[in-house]
Amino acid sequence: MANTSLNSDRYRYISIDTAPGASGAWSDAVSMSAVKGGPIWFSRRGGGNGTVTIQYKTKWDTEWRDLTTDVDLADGVRCILDDMGAGVAWRAGIKSGGYTDGTIIVGFDW
Repeated sequence: MANTSLNSDRYRYISIDTAPGASGAWSDAVSMSAVKGGPIWFSRRGGGNGTVTIQYKTKWDTEWRDLTTDVDLADGVRCILDDMGAGVAWRAGIKSGGYTDGTIIVGFDW
């Protein structure tokens, strides 16, 4: 199979079932403008194995930055992101070399 984006007007997810290339495999970015001021929830599903990373980028950043958090990003986790600055975009996924096996579904809904 292939890694697949899963998007609607209420969520941005990616289903990862193949080892990502050099740039990783990421959900499409989501920001405050997309959610119209509401909270953004992160979720991980699917039961696959790999190291999931949440990243953010402000309008002044040229690169995505890893979110430093104590949140457990294991399968079944659902948590709210509380840093909702208007200029911040979020994405979730797996970096190159971080995928092990199975299907991992990560992303955001609101």
